[in-house]
Amino acid sequence: MADFINSVDVKTLVNIYCDGKVQSRTLRYPDGKLQTLGVYLPGEFEFHSEGPEKVIMTAGAVEVLFPEDNDWRRVETGECYDVPADTMFKVRCGVISEYICDFL
Repeated sequence: MADFINSVDVKTLVNIYCDGKVQSRTLRYPDGKLQTLGVYLPGEFEFHSEGPEKVIMTAGAVEVLFPEDNDWRRVETGECYDVPADTMFKVRCGVISEYICDFL
């Protein structure tokens, strides 16, 4: 994974969720593709996806739980998890963790 992302527009306002414990910045590529670069502070969070997403962990680790899951699944640096469209899911972490979210 590259240390820098070239030739993108960056939205100047931060996306803030879960009382400020989850934050991200939106990137827009020349072809219109959108991504966010974000951070999870320690805690447990619930999200709703509108469309499908792929979340790649770039630092730290999280555990994710989808409605059909019986157990939390651990996702570490360099690994990813896929989020189906229109899904409620949970994320928890014990350390500051960073991610890239691709909107598919």
